[in-house]
Parts: sequence; C-alpha cells; structure tokens
Amino acid sequence: MKNIAKWYKWILLAVIFQFGILLYMNNVFLSTDIDVSVSENSAVRRKPSTGDFKVPAEAQMISTSFNAKFGAYLHDGELHIVDIDKGKSKTVAGTGKDKITYFRWLPDRDMVIYSSDTKNGRNGTVQVSTYEADSETSRDYPELSGLPAKSQVKDIELSPYTNMVYAKIQTSDTRARVIRFNVMGQYARIMTVDSSIIIKECTYTNKLIYQEKGQQINIYDGIKKANSRVPINVNNVTVLGIDLNDTLYIGALDDNGMVTQIYSQKIEDNSDLTDNWAKMNLKETALPENVIVTGNGNLYINKKDENRVINLKNGLKASYRGEFIEILEGVLVSKDENKVNITSLKEY
Repeated sequence: MKNIAKWYKWILLAVIFQFGILLYMNNVFLSTDIDVSVSENSAVRRKPSTGDFKVPAEAQMISTSFNAKFGAYLHDGELHIVDIDKGKSKTVAGTGKDKITYFRWLPDRDMVIYSSDTKNGRNGTVQVSTYEADSETSRDYPELSGLPAKSQVKDIELSPYTNMVYAKIQTSDTRARVIRFNVMGQYARIMTVDSSIIIKECTYTNKLIYQEKGQQINIYDGIKKANSRVPINVNNVTVLGIDLNDTLYIGALDDNGMVTQIYSQKIEDNSDLTDNWAKMNLKETALPENVIVTGNGNLYINKKDENRVINLKNGLKASYRGEFIEILEGVLVSKDENKVNITSLKEY
C-alpha cells in the first residue's frame, strides 16, 4: 500500500509540473497582445468629440476619424488632414506627380488608408498607402502595376482585427477587380466583376459581402477562399451595410428601386447565414443611398429636403445645417458652406 501511495504521489507531482509548464507556455512564452484588442474595442465605443473645421469650397470626400479628433478631405488631388482641436491642417499626400483619388478612415483609430491611380506619374499603376495622424507616419502597400491606364481605386474595405484589406479597382467603364492585401502586404486578385459591384467587409471574420447591381448577394470566405450565396428569399435586394459587430443589413426594393424593408442578420465566423432574418418595415420608402447604417448598429434615413435624419428603430429625429456628411456614435457631421460642423446628435 505504501508503494502504491508513493506512485500516486509521484504521478500527482508530475501532472502538476506538466500543468505548470503548459500554463507558462500559454500565458508567458506564447502570449499574444490580447490587451491591444480589448483597448481597440473600447476605443471604437468611445464617444467622439464635438467641434468644427474649415475646408475649401471644392473639397471632396470630407470625413472625420472615429473619435472626431481629426478631419480629412481631398482638394486638387491632395489629401489634407486637420487636427480639429488645434485648428491646423496638413497636406500629407498628393503634392507630387501622384494625385490622391480615394481615402477612408479606419473604424477604430486615427489612421487613413488612401490611394493614387499613378506611380511617379505612370498610368496603370495603383498605390495604396496609410497615414497615422497622431504619429504622422506613412506606409505603402506594394504597388499594383500592369493595370489598364485609367484604373482607379473606388472603394477600400478593411478590418483591423483580421488585418485584411480589400480594394475595388475600376479598370474600365464596365469592369473592376477586387484585390486583397494580407497582413504581410502581399496581394492577390480575388475576382474580376462588373464595375457596379458593392463590397463590404466584416470586422471580426475574414468574410467579404459583395453584390453586382441587380444580382444576388454573395459572401467570399477569405479562409476557405470560396464563394456562397446569401440566403434571402427576396427577388430585388441591395446591400446597405455591415455594422462593427458584423451584422449585415439588406434592403428589399420595390419596382422604383426604393427600400421598403430592411433585413438583418449577424455574420458568424464558423457558421453560415440562414434564412432566419430580422425584418423591419419602413413607414416610408427611401433610396438606398439615403439609408445610413452606423457602426453601433443604428439605422437612419437621411431626409435631405428637410435637413434631418430619422432613427428607424425609435422614430426620433435630428436636424443638421447644410450638407449631411456622416453620423458617428453620438454626433452628427455636416457641412455648411466651407465649415464642417460636428455636433451632438440631439434626437427629439
């Protein structure tokens, strides 16, 4: 019996020792930057500041960073970044031969991703780059060369969690290519499609929603490298957007192309979409471009003729002056002449 007890004692000590080694390997030696993801997630939900900044009358693609700390716009092919609190503007790209044609802010940090449709003045070469407003740091993705002369980036979808970037490059009046960049900066052509294509990327899963005009909605799975159809039993639909929690919103259209219903469903990493959609009937129809999907999952209709937006979930309204720009969490951004106003989203 004493020998058996000794054996059990040594077995127990061995198990404890092995468990300690595994715990060390998991939490110390092989640890990941989990705290970074947590801080990023909380940053997305931080309420933006209010304020204003001035832009030239001909400014294009005006927008603000997720926390409204910085503004950005294009003017004469140049990308300008504005520190809103300090009231200072800086030209960060487009001053040479390569004019900037597209940009957008990342959803969770003060960084823009932008593109030019030339490289050192050479047509048929697209350059995608990023600019970090806080550190004033620029980085380039590998250039895309050998494209048709008039090729131009029309949309960039990205996820800071999967580190995947998808760019829609229009190569002619009717055709476009969808290119994917991975975390290593490597790129690959995913598909060649009609230039009308809409692309929307998930935040937490490597999945891309895409739709050519008048066609069915599809999902490209970046892990499986496979395409599948979105299961929705409505003949005429359009993609409206994806919020930051990976909920997909689809508009059902009438014969005039107006949204009459909104379907929504969360996209999961390890499961496919089903035909079990949440549905919302609109009290009045709206053009798809006037339906706004915010990062936190709120839905609004922009009533341009009334200078106000209506929250589709609770019917509350908010007014703005001039031209509507965007809605962030808790604030509304609009342009009145040459002044961009960031005001509290006061719903009534």
